Amino acid sequence: MPDKLRSREDIPSEAKWNVEAIYDSDHEWEKDFRKTAIFSEDMMKWAGKLDESPGTLEAAIKEMLSQHRLIEKLFVYASMKKDEDLGNSKYSGMASRIMSRLVEVNAAHSFFTPELLLIPEDTMNSWLETIELKPYRTLLQDILRYRSHTLSKKEEELLAKTSEIVSGFSSVFGKLSNVDMPARYPEIKNENGKSVKLTNGNYSAFLQKKDRRVRKDAFLGFYGEVKGNVATKAALIEGQVKSDIFRARAKKYNSALEASLFNDIVNVSVYDSLIKSVHDNLPVLHRYFQLRKNVLGLDSTHMYDVNVPIVPESKADYNWDEAVDLTLEAVAPLGSEYVDALTQGFQNRWVDKYENKGKRSGAYSGGSYDSYPYILHNFNGTLQSVFTLAHEAGHSMHSLLSRKSQPYHMSDYKILVAEVASTTNEMLLIDLLLRRMNDDTEITYLLDHLLSKFRSTLIRQTMFAEYEKLIHEHVESGNPLTPDYLSGTYYDLVKLYHGDGFAWNNEDDLIATEWSRIPHLYYNFYVYKYATGLSAAVDISSMILAGKPGAVDNYIEFLKGGSSKPPLELLKGTGVDLSTPEPVNYALSKMKDTLGELEKLLE
Repeated sequence: MPDKLRSREDIPSEAKWNVEAIYDSDHEWEKDFRKTAIFSEDMMKWAGKLDESPGTLEAAIKEMLSQHRLIEKLFVYASMKKDEDLGNSKYSGMASRIMSRLVEVNAAHSFFTPELLLIPEDTMNSWLETIELKPYRTLLQDILRYRSHTLSKKEEELLAKTSEIVSGFSSVFGKLSNVDMPARYPEIKNENGKSVKLTNGNYSAFLQKKDRRVRKDAFLGFYGEVKGNVATKAALIEGQVKSDIFRARAKKYNSALEASLFNDIVNVSVYDSLIKSVHDNLPVLHRYFQLRKNVLGLDSTHMYDVNVPIVPESKADYNWDEAVDLTLEAVAPLGSEYVDALTQGFQNRWVDKYENKGKRSGAYSGGSYDSYPYILHNFNGTLQSVFTLAHEAGHSMHSLLSRKSQPYHMSDYKILVAEVASTTNEMLLIDLLLRRMNDDTEITYLLDHLLSKFRSTLIRQTMFAEYEKLIHEHVESGNPLTPDYLSGTYYDLVKLYHGDGFAWNNEDDLIATEWSRIPHLYYNFYVYKYATGLSAAVDISSMILAGKPGAVDNYIEFLKGGSSKPPLELLKGTGVDLSTPEPVNYALSKMKDTLGELEKLLE
């Protein structure tokens, strides 16, 4: 982990993603962007004609899909270049331009659904069997189920034009969190006594340091700056929540949560069941925190003690090549098709590896139908960073296999199952490392890491999901999202989930502002999918590692499925049924078993 953050130009080219594979210059991007100027006009030629014949409807669909495909490619390039350095106004401008064009085009496309739904149901059912429309039957059936939530042509056009305004809340949050605030983060003394400036990238690494003074200084320094921005962040999240609710009510849903889940064909009861299952198992988490307190020899536990391993990592710093080798070896049970494709991806520079000044924090997998499934990373040498690589590689392979196996309009898998592939990779990596380790200290370290995974992905993300539900319900009841409400509600949840074993003094009080730095709260009920994704992954990886007949083939078919079937139906093909509480309860039982193993080792 370098003491000083490098500028983008100082990062070697082999450590940067190969964005030139999309457009080899900004000039080429501009040429394609100019083509989009007539997209709205071209699409509007089909307005009022969709009911003429299956052939006419087919032509309109092809026009709409081809426009989205090019805009998606343009957007991916501009947003990737922007994320390399959020302070670079050129690429921020390009991203803004293509976003504006997308809003304009979506407004022009907005006639499609209302007009489609005016076609009599019997007529549409017969058309779906024609040679022209059979290839688009899944796409059309998915649109047709929105019949009761679709407005008039004029209303849909107006609503489409609001999307650019709504995206502004997340955009401002990103600039504030990744550019303005990091510039004000303080310096702290690292474990060697050297002054190091806190960044979004190194903060999590500092929280894993054995030296408690370093953890405390990092926590207090980081949240000292976070606390000074809660008024602005409160205004932003209130705007986002109100926009979620506005769109849900405009579309005649009972709540913003129901509107979000409808897209994945999921009942609100699944969301509530997740929260209930986690609440029922919180004593296991509290038992884990008590074990950590005893092993670490702490008089009292603070929030800056949550992430430190309870035993030292035998290998604390991994280089990039080691991270790649571990990831590839971990996924070997998935077969040569999977491993060979991922190997080529690393060789073809899918990944933007290291943190630099202004770079977007965190990690993600992105790309378009016509590009690599790119990965943004901020690799820092920790084992967690290795797991992040395996996680994002799972996303990218899911995208790659879906895009290779499905036509454009069925290649984008639903968000509900988006976290399954990523967390399956993590479970395979954990299994590999456990099999490699040959002494109790190493096994203890990894069992603790696995428990931390359950804590951070299944339980912590459920806490975020519960918080998101609470703040939406608060606004839906006619109340404002004040900083005091946001922080007070969040702090109550943190204390409920973490239990009575923490000090909960003025140092821990700072965690009340953590809500203000969670970007996923701007993603409209996304975070619960991390928890359900991990639950499914625990089940799937267990079947694969146990050698269950057909488990690998069924899983690869799931990855290739895209949106060719409803997401829960695709997932059922792997043997996992998320419409029931069983997968979540099974994952929580694995957490309890893992804790039991760890307790025995530490007796």
